[in-house]
Amino acid sequence: MLRIEDALDLILSNLPQLKSEPVPLRNAIGRILRQDVVSDIDLPPFDRARMDGYAVISSDLLSASPESRITLRAIGEAAAGNPFLKTVRTGEAVRIMTGAPLPDGADAVEKIEVIEVLSSDAVQFQKPVKHLQFITPRASEATSGELMVENGERITPAITAVLASFGCANPLVSRRPRIALLSTGSELVEVTTTPGPSQIRNSNTYSLGGYSVATGCEVVYSGVVSDDLQKTCDEILKRMAESDVVMLSGGVSMGDYDLVKPALRELGAEIFVERVAMHPGKPTVFAKLGDKVIFGLPGNPVSVAVAFHIFVRPALLKMQGAKEIHLAVIRAETSREVKGAPPRRSHQPGSVRFEDTRVIVEPLKWGGSSDLVAFMRANCLIVVGEDRDRIPSGQIADVILLPANEGALIHA
Repeated sequence: MLRIEDALDLILSNLPQLKSEPVPLRNAIGRILRQDVVSDIDLPPFDRARMDGYAVISSDLLSASPESRITLRAIGEAAAGNPFLKTVRTGEAVRIMTGAPLPDGADAVEKIEVIEVLSSDAVQFQKPVKHLQFITPRASEATSGELMVENGERITPAITAVLASFGCANPLVSRRPRIALLSTGSELVEVTTTPGPSQIRNSNTYSLGGYSVATGCEVVYSGVVSDDLQKTCDEILKRMAESDVVMLSGGVSMGDYDLVKPALRELGAEIFVERVAMHPGKPTVFAKLGDKVIFGLPGNPVSVAVAFHIFVRPALLKMQGAKEIHLAVIRAETSREVKGAPPRRSHQPGSVRFEDTRVIVEPLKWGGSSDLVAFMRANCLIVVGEDRDRIPSGQIADVILLPANEGALIHA
C-alpha cells in the first residue's frame, strides 16, 4: 500500500494541463484565472471624499472652537461624476459628496453633521480639521502597473469586482475539466426505481457530480455499468472520447466482480495507484490511458467522498492551474474519543465548532463507510495517524475542513 503523500505525488505529477480560454467577466466566478492581472489605473484615480460635507483648507480652521467659530464662504459643489473645476482659496469651502474628487487647493473634508450652514454661501466651523481628514488619497488602494490578482487564483465575487475595476472584461481562465461518471455494480438502480432484493439506489453519481461541479468541472455523462468486463471496457473507452477524466465508483477491490482494474489492464492503461494506506478509501485507483485521466474510487458512499476530497479534488484543481489545491487543515480539541485504524491513516467524519477561544471537533456517530446519512452532517474529517488506534477525548487533532455543500446540475 502507498502512503497518502506518495499516492498524491504520483497523481499530481501525472496530470495534463488544460488549455485556457477567455470568458466574459460575468461568467468567470468559480473559474481558475490563467493570467496575472495588473492595475491599468491608480485607484482611486483622484483624492476622493469619504463623507458628505465641505472640502476645506485645513490651515483655515486651526483656531476654530465652539467659542471661536470660523465662517467660510461656500463657492460651489462637487459630486461623484461632477467635480468642482475651480481652485479653492483661503477662506473658501466647497460642498462635497461622498465619492467626489477633492477640489484643487483643498486638503480635507469636514462632515456635514458638525457644520452649521448659515446660508447658501456661508458655513461655520467650530473645531479644527486634520490634513487629509475624510479623504482617500489617490493610488492608496492600487497603483497603476501593480499586480492585483495572480495567475492561479480561483475567481470569487470579490475578485470579479477587482477585475472589473481594472478593465479585465474577458479574463483568461482554464477550460473546465469534463468529467464522465460511471457507477459500477449490477446491484445499482436509478434514483427513480424502488430497489428490489439485493439492490440499492445509485447515490455516488450525485455526490461525485456535485463535488466535481463545485470544483469547477463540467459533468458530461453519468450512468451505471453492470459487473461485466467487456461492458466496463466499452463504457470506459466510450466516455474517454468525450471527457478529460473518467471517474468510476465501485469495483476497485479484490473480489470476483471488482472489474475496474482488470478492465484498465485490458485497455492498456498505466495504473499508478492501486491501494492507499488510508481508512476509509484504501482501494483508490489512479490510472492514465494516453492523455486521459481515470480515477477508480471505492463504492461505499463515505469512502468515495473521502477519496474524492483527498485525491480527486486537488487533481482537478491542478489540471486547471489552481494555485491552492488542498483543503484547509486546522487543529481542534476532540469532544470525545476518536478511533483510528492502524496501520492506515484514518479520516473520521466530524463536526467542528468554535466556542469562544476554543475550537471543538465532535466525531459523528456513524455505522461505517456506507453510512451516507451520518456523513451528510459532517463539515470536516478528523485525522488519526497511522500509528494511533485512538485520540482520547480532550486532545488536539488535525482536522481537514470540508467545503460547504453545493448543489450541482449534472448534464447527462
